[in-house]
Amino acid sequence: MSALPDIPASLALVNYGHFTSMLLTAGRARGLARHLERLNRDAWIVFGQGLDEGIVRQAIRAAVDGKTEPLAVRVTVHAPGFDPRKPEADVEPEVVVTTSAPPQVGGPLKVRTAGYQRDLPQVKHVGTFGLFYQRRLARRAGFDDVLFIGGDGQVSEGSTWNVCFLDEDGTLVIPTAPALPGIALGLIQSGLARTGAQVQARPVQASELPSFRAAFATNALAPVRPISHVDEVEYKVDEDATARLTRAYESTAGERV
Repeated sequence: MSALPDIPASLALVNYGHFTSMLLTAGRARGLARHLERLNRDAWIVFGQGLDEGIVRQAIRAAVDGKTEPLAVRVTVHAPGFDPRKPEADVEPEVVVTTSAPPQVGGPLKVRTAGYQRDLPQVKHVGTFGLFYQRRLARRAGFDDVLFIGGDGQVSEGSTWNVCFLDEDGTLVIPTAPALPGIALGLIQSGLARTGAQVQARPVQASELPSFRAAFATNALAPVRPISHVDEVEYKVDEDATARLTRAYESTAGERV
């Protein structure tokens, strides 16, 4: 097993911090302002202080300097001085930016449900063991990924993605159970709102899943991906709806870092 010399020890040894991931193309990212807002908001929740936007932008620019290809960029906020024996102590958060090739997005997802909810679901934090364990179990069972259901039977989110559904009348339905407010889903909502399309945010019970005509997974690195199955429920892959959601997402121009 090899070491990762560029990753601070506090990230490897202490599971406390938060992050955001974005797709950067030609130095621009859709929803960049939202990503920066997320980092600042979550820093207040996790560390009790905000982040300087200029420092975050500078760190991203340094990480992508000289790279012209599309990149998956992850901005992680951690605190080298954080001591789990004294978690109440004030600490100074720092930013680490890592880059990788964007993921290869395959065909429609086949997912299974699991009873699970992330800790502090409104924060994109680094406590990912539970969700990756659930994804592992799902994939070993022959599925592509996992969709979480709360103890009250409400659909919340996927392992690393938000979920939305298309109703029979064409309304996009977004579950309101506690979940991470995804950047990609927010951009889709904004784009649809500009066209006057019907969007409804409401509780979605697992028992309702057979009543929808289509389902989609969304995140910043794969903005619109159809879901073909949830457990035994099969959805028709609606190419027109997929294209409509993609256009809504892409109607927000990329912002320069």
